[in-house]
Amino acid sequence: ALGFLITTVNISGLISISIGLLILIRISEMGIKSISRVIKAGIFLGGFYILVMGWTWEGWTFWQGNWSYEGLLAGVIMAWRILLVFILTRIFTGVTSPSEQGIGIAYLFTPFYPLTKKAADFALLLTLTLRFIPLLLEEGAMLYKARLAKGSLPTNWGGKVQEITRLLFPLLRITFRRAEELGENLLARGYVSGGYRVLATKEWDQKDTIGVVLILIWGTLTLVLNYWYNPLP
Repeated sequence: ALGFLITTVNISGLISISIGLLILIRISEMGIKSISRVIKAGIFLGGFYILVMGWTWEGWTFWQGNWSYEGLLAGVIMAWRILLVFILTRIFTGVTSPSEQGIGIAYLFTPFYPLTKKAADFALLLTLTLRFIPLLLEEGAMLYKARLAKGSLPTNWGGKVQEITRLLFPLLRITFRRAEELGENLLARGYVSGGYRVLATKEWDQKDTIGVVLILIWGTLTLVLNYWYNPLP
């Protein structure tokens, strides 16, 4: 819901969402340092959008145009939205474990289970993807450190690409072995296509109710500001 609001509201709504995300970062005790990489990536990508959208041209003349206020403003708003989406994703992955994410995905696809068996398979696929991404990063970091301990790494781009290519084969071998172990565990649990089940469930408590109410209030205030107050002419 918040991601949808980010892509639809104007500047006043973006200000409301930005303030809410700062409050979430403060409550979660993540700190600005934990999202510094996300901010850098968002600024870099946003700067690219500002340059592209700010440069306008007419006709079919090649490489001729001018910087327009409307284009730059649209680029700034687009960059702002991209940065907010990155920060929201980082907060979600920072405070939610992969197991809880998998349970959430399973419950999200529950209404589609009676319609098609592929819904359960797709939910399982997303869950396994969330589980494998941290595993791949961890195994890749271990292989890189082992290679670094054996000797100095090349400094030129060609040598770096060749070194990364050498790490791909052992990383793929580790991934296939882990996938085989995971498949054996699924068979041991009696998994069949269309019958995705989770081991753990989360009971609804007071914190969940408070969180849903606060998000609804936050979204309502954002929509009110979006439709009733626009700082731009």
